[in-house]
Amino acid sequence: MNIALIRPPKISGAFEKILIQEPINLVYLGTYLKSKGFQATIIDFEVEPFNGNNINYLLKKHSIELVGITAMTPTINNAHEAALLIKQYRKDLPIVVGGPHVSAIPDKTLREFPAFDYAVMGEGELPMLNLCENIMNQLPLTGIAGIAGRNSGKIFINKPADYINNLDTLPLPDRSLLNQKLYTHAYAVGINKGKKRSTVVFTSRGCSQKCIFCAVEKTTGDIVRFKSAGNVIGELKDCRDRFGYNHITFEDTNLTLSRKRFIEICRGLKSLKLSWDCQTKVSLVDEELISIMKDCGCLKIAYGVESGSPKILSLIKKNITITQVKKAFELTHRAKIVACAFFILGSHPQENADDIRLTEKLIHEIKPDVFQLGIICPYPGTEIFRIMKNEGLITDIDWKKFNFMHSKPPWRTKYLSSKDLIKFQKQIYINYIFSLSFIGSLLLKMLDPAQALNIINLSFYMLKYLLFEKRR
Repeated sequence: MNIALIRPPKISGAFEKILIQEPINLVYLGTYLKSKGFQATIIDFEVEPFNGNNINYLLKKHSIELVGITAMTPTINNAHEAALLIKQYRKDLPIVVGGPHVSAIPDKTLREFPAFDYAVMGEGELPMLNLCENIMNQLPLTGIAGIAGRNSGKIFINKPADYINNLDTLPLPDRSLLNQKLYTHAYAVGINKGKKRSTVVFTSRGCSQKCIFCAVEKTTGDIVRFKSAGNVIGELKDCRDRFGYNHITFEDTNLTLSRKRFIEICRGLKSLKLSWDCQTKVSLVDEELISIMKDCGCLKIAYGVESGSPKILSLIKKNITITQVKKAFELTHRAKIVACAFFILGSHPQENADDIRLTEKLIHEIKPDVFQLGIICPYPGTEIFRIMKNEGLITDIDWKKFNFMHSKPPWRTKYLSSKDLIKFQKQIYINYIFSLSFIGSLLLKMLDPAQALNIINLSFYMLKYLLFEKRR
């Protein structure tokens, strides 16, 4: 059976379109299906033309017999548009949707989007394999764990599938499934691109944190499962030797969670002479660890800070302190590693203007080299969605609006309107990027000609976003 795995286009601004990363989740899934005897083709409509003619051409070219489409909440409408286009040309082609959105609300997704025939809930490998085998052999689907679908016009939701406890049993991801030429712009913001050729790696699945705005447990669970250090290093070696990558972006939520394993991975990175960046929690680093990371090629660390208000940090169950935030950024700056911070405005109904001012104050104190300031998206399946819906703070469920940078959110906090949140977002960005300290740091970096072009390019698109982009 020939299977197409599709990533639909996302709602994004111009500056994001030049930083598109590979759909590594589809690579992991496609490789697994290949290891079980299926043929897998990845079609990425973030880099391929998204229109009916191209879809029809690709389906014919690869003799596709089943389609799987991955979708997050802000891309679920585009995923369905892709499914509708496919049905125009191949009405009887089975279409499966997977990803966080459908994992959170499978019944609602299938009712709302009729072009999806089946849904994979949670971790994709085992349910997708069983689904493909049963369809190929014309066997019933109602007993497959982790699957939802339609049977004689009625929607069925099967029990959840078990997670793969030993991730080392999965085959190394075959990045030849990707058209490498389509990802020449992929690199981590804040790092000098230079001659870096970047790819994305996951070394674990699941998250034990309970942040109220995150739905990761709907797809990969609330227990962290780790690949062994040896397995990770094997994948890194494959990335370098087989595909020519020399920079790795680790997408684990908290890469340093298992300290001993992480240090082993660091030694492998140093031996392979790979540069890299990652994200982790401010409470999971210290001076010794950051020194090891620097010595082993780390160029950037991203931290989820979310708010400068202790009250809000407590309410969103972030389980960090402002002292820990300041210490992590101090150590990261001292090591001359690019320090990145993620913040969210309106992350709890109790957030008010004073809380947001504390966030802005913290941004200026920790001086991130790169930061992202989004407006809360109450994704389905999260605690914040339940809270805001119960309190009547969500006025419209339009999935296309569930984008934390480019939409007019149809929700608010108790004290701040949607317009207030957008105004604060733009104001904080402008105040920081035009501050003397930030401008000074940019000018120093631009003394390096290799960095100057990247900085000018990103600055242009960022200013275009802040000053001219109309919110959808």
